Amino acid sequence: MSQDKSSAAPGPSVSPLRAKRAKTWSSLGNLGRKPTEYEVVTHNMNHTVTNATPLEMGPEVHGNQWLKKHRDGIGLKVAGVDSFRDPDQMTYRKYTTQMDEQETYVDGLLRQHTEGQGSDAKLSAAMLDTLALTFTPTRYLGHGLQMISAYVQQLAHSSYLGNCAAFQTADQLRRVQRVAYRTRQLANAHPSRSFGTGERATWEKDADWQPVREAIERLMLAYDWDQAFVGLNLVVKPVVDELFLHAFADIARANKDELDAALCDNLFLDAQRSRRWTASACKAMVQADVENHQVLNSLLATWKPTGTRVIEAGARLLTRHTPSITAASVVQSVTQGWDQSLAEAGLRS
Repeated sequence: MSQDKSSAAPGPSVSPLRAKRAKTWSSLGNLGRKPTEYEVVTHNMNHTVTNATPLEMGPEVHGNQWLKKHRDGIGLKVAGVDSFRDPDQMTYRKYTTQMDEQETYVDGLLRQHTEGQGSDAKLSAAMLDTLALTFTPTRYLGHGLQMISAYVQQLAHSSYLGNCAAFQTADQLRRVQRVAYRTRQLANAHPSRSFGTGERATWEKDADWQPVREAIERLMLAYDWDQAFVGLNLVVKPVVDELFLHAFADIARANKDELDAALCDNLFLDAQRSRRWTASACKAMVQADVENHQVLNSLLATWKPTGTRVIEAGARLLTRHTPSITAASVVQSVTQGWDQSLAEAGLRS
């Protein structure tokens, strides 16, 4: 027997004007879209900014006092900087994939030149002197940059900033490892020289290394987050990257050392990524609070003499055994590179 459809109970009516269902990503605001993988794994991951006391311990605990003084009590207003996004949208998966590709390239480079061409045995005395003076000692420099980058990450108010600094820390570890590896290769190829054993004395005693070492030590004592960020990412790091990666590559090529030039070119890619996020972070800070522009410029003025001294001393180091390139030309090119990085951040040199 068929049922009379007209007598069936009507189903629930659906209003065309019903409210839209709440999205599950409400902490990101009204995006109107599904968040990216980058946003999902990065947003609001800093648990130390969600409580009145940063760490879940008493307010008198040293860690809480440190964060409140050196992060929350600084002149730079960073509480609203969650608008910042890494221009490279770097995640752990993306970072490891990119670094794997770069390491594969560097491994091939080393095999081609050291095993296939025997290039280390062909290096001139001038280039060996330059490597011992300006390249192999940079593992101390890289380690200093690594520690300070880690501090910037630890005190970053936003997880977007913190993640960028964490990847920068990993970049510096990669740099230290590659310099150490090359140092061992050079020691094997030239056992009569002091590769692997003489770098500490050079780092600690050579007069032209001392402004660089002093800059690293000053950064170690820059406890306020804004001081550490400006001193590292706007002054010391861009300057030493220009010197000991970019300018060094020119010096190496002038001395027919294509291997170390290409290696430094590859490491400079990490430096350029650091500059991109630093510039974007500075702009986001100013957008969050216009007074941050003056704070950043004031801190930059404090650190600028340090950067200038490092450039002048580094130029002397790089050209000591390469008279075909003048220290003045290195100072000019490095200063131009530094000025450009500051301009990209919307700041004056």
